[in-house]
Amino acid sequence: MKLINENNVSVLSLPSEVLGGTQVIEFSSLVEDALSSNPSKVIVDLSDVKVLNSSGLGMIVGAHTSCTKNKCKLVIAGPSEKILELFKITNLTQILTIKDSLESAKNVD
Repeated sequence: MKLINENNVSVLSLPSEVLGGTQVIEFSSLVEDALSSNPSKVIVDLSDVKVLNSSGLGMIVGAHTSCTKNKCKLVIAGPSEKILELFKITNLTQILTIKDSLESAKNVD
């Protein structure tokens, strides 16, 4: 996992497998670090993610909640078709802003 802060935007890049465990602690810590810089938005880049389980979904929902509390927008970038289908099945497409690429996510207001 990696965090980059630039131009009032924080980008969290996730690895190919997001399965929870110790990743939950690392991800939560990175979200806190991102929010400490008061960005206008936090982008979770899923472009490299091949596997995302329920713990991974929980991590993303938790990030959405943290961002909302901090008056910051969370944007999901670059999910594969398989991951996007998972968001649709769980109705997370109703609450999350999802864009097909990192570039389009950066352009969300």
